[in-house]
Amino acid sequence: MAQGSQLYHGHIQLADTDSQRYESLEFSTPQHPSEKPERLILRLLAYTLLYEPGMAFRKGGLSEGNAPDVAVRDIDDRILHWIDVGTPTPDRLQKAARHTPRVSLVTHEHLLQRWKRQHDGQLPDFSGRIVSLDSELVEILAATLPRRFEWQATLSGGVLYLDSKDLSLSSNITTHG
Repeated sequence: MAQGSQLYHGHIQLADTDSQRYESLEFSTPQHPSEKPERLILRLLAYTLLYEPGMAFRKGGLSEGNAPDVAVRDIDDRILHWIDVGTPTPDRLQKAARHTPRVSLVTHEHLLQRWKRQHDGQLPDFSGRIVSLDSELVEILAATLPRRFEWQATLSGGVLYLDSKDLSLSSNITTHG
């Protein structure tokens, strides 16, 4: 953990009614001093939306530049599912897709639109999926996230319902690829 990083502790009760999956998740993850709150929120939401056993956040934080933001690894530490957030370069995603069975990107609608503009209106060509959330959800969570938090997250019918101590939010989940 880099000097000046803040450690966040989360407890998430996850109910995915679409796939009949119910989990109680507890974890800690650092926020690097240069990491924007929105990016931290996207990492937390990626963990929530795509959770499967063996999933973990990047060990070295942002300083471990070549690693995925979130990953599922096998017992030999090989990456089975590479998950990035925000707006990684298309080259990064294509490289991950060549070396990893599954690649996902979790972002929000404003970042996705900016990304499309930067790349002539096209989504990057890689064999993975892009999961996009409502920007407002990410912005509200980024402005209000305490260092210790509890979320009740329900995934149902392509919508994320997220409740915490003082908030009740929802977001459409749009998947490309």
